[in-house]
Amino acid sequence: TLMFDLIPEKFCTKDLIIRHFQEAYEESLHPEDVQIAYFVSKLIALTAKLEKARRAVNYCESYISKKGQRLLMNDNCCGIVFGCCSCGAVNDIDALDFYQQRVNDLRTEVEKEQTNLHKKPIGVAFVTFSNLQSAETVKKDFQGRLCCLSASPQQSSLQKDLKPETWEVRFAPPPEDIYWENLNKSNFRIIKVWVINTILFIVLFFCTSPAYLINLLETLPFLNAESIRDEMNEGLPSYITDFLPTLLLWTLSALLPVIVAYSDWWLGHWRRSLENLWIMRKVFGYLLFMVLILPSIGLTTVRGLVESALKSENSTAEINWECIFLPDNGAFFINYVTTSALVGTGLEIIRFPELFMYSFRLAFARSQAEISSVRKEILYEFPFGINYAWILLIFALTVSYSVICPLITPFGLFYMIMKHGTDRYNIY
Repeated sequence: TLMFDLIPEKFCTKDLIIRHFQEAYEESLHPEDVQIAYFVSKLIALTAKLEKARRAVNYCESYISKKGQRLLMNDNCCGIVFGCCSCGAVNDIDALDFYQQRVNDLRTEVEKEQTNLHKKPIGVAFVTFSNLQSAETVKKDFQGRLCCLSASPQQSSLQKDLKPETWEVRFAPPPEDIYWENLNKSNFRIIKVWVINTILFIVLFFCTSPAYLINLLETLPFLNAESIRDEMNEGLPSYITDFLPTLLLWTLSALLPVIVAYSDWWLGHWRRSLENLWIMRKVFGYLLFMVLILPSIGLTTVRGLVESALKSENSTAEINWECIFLPDNGAFFINYVTTSALVGTGLEIIRFPELFMYSFRLAFARSQAEISSVRKEILYEFPFGINYAWILLIFALTVSYSVICPLITPFGLFYMIMKHGTDRYNIY
């Protein structure tokens, strides 16, 4: 199956595309099937809301059959929270009637959207051929113009309307690899890509490492480290106050890569594999600078690295290259790898992000009937991109320091074993 993009939306119909291939190519290259992609973002969102309302109706009916009374609710956004405290509004709305009315309204909107769906093509078609050789022949015919091997693909009587010389052709990915709601291209997405990546570069350029962020926070008057430490020592035991700075450093170390990953999720990739690939590249590149490169040369930000490279006339500003990969750094990285193997994998099993999102979405539920939908929403796909980046980071640390500090090698192997078991548990 080949995926054709940039087809004029006005003429992107199954009949016209089949006719074009029948006129332009010999019989052995005629397509067996053509499927047109439509703008389904709104339909997918409405369908999800409809399923959520139906589950709520089923819960209300089950509640009545079990307890013999009707469930009352608050129709506000945080109705389940307001219902648990006296400051909220009185729950005087019948939940079953509310969700049944919502199901009827959403069903009407879904049917209306399905009726108008054929009027919203996005200029993408999936063309299936009888065999792989036929598909490769057609693909080469469309790509030949890029290599200056031919002027244009085969022509037909629909040349002026379909403009096949402007089509982009690739082998179609598996259907489960596609985000159908993100398949349509828009100028807004291009602007979003530039804005998010620019903001991300600026933030990481000036705040590359957690240590720099902690030093930056300590410059604020109300976050002065010494005053806070003095106040905490009066009311908290020493074993807690000594652990808090380490906890803050580790929290920032885990949070910053998540921000990098979420920035790529917000871009709206249309392929899951491509999304994971870009997340892996960005997170691994950032972690490599944050954990391995900058600490090895005694810097905390990329800005400091650039300033040291530019101020070559000042001998005091140059990088001390002879200090790179000192054996003393090996102890720090052994500690880091061990902490990642024990604490990091343990927290991955606990799944704190899922627990946080569950609590957050549960607070915005209207009633008990929506709890089952909240539980289904927190079931996320395994983040291959982030996990591959962490594995590559530990592998890079182990290989980099295995010569000058061989003791790090068994700890790196220990991390790989723990990580394998953790990921196997989370996937299956």
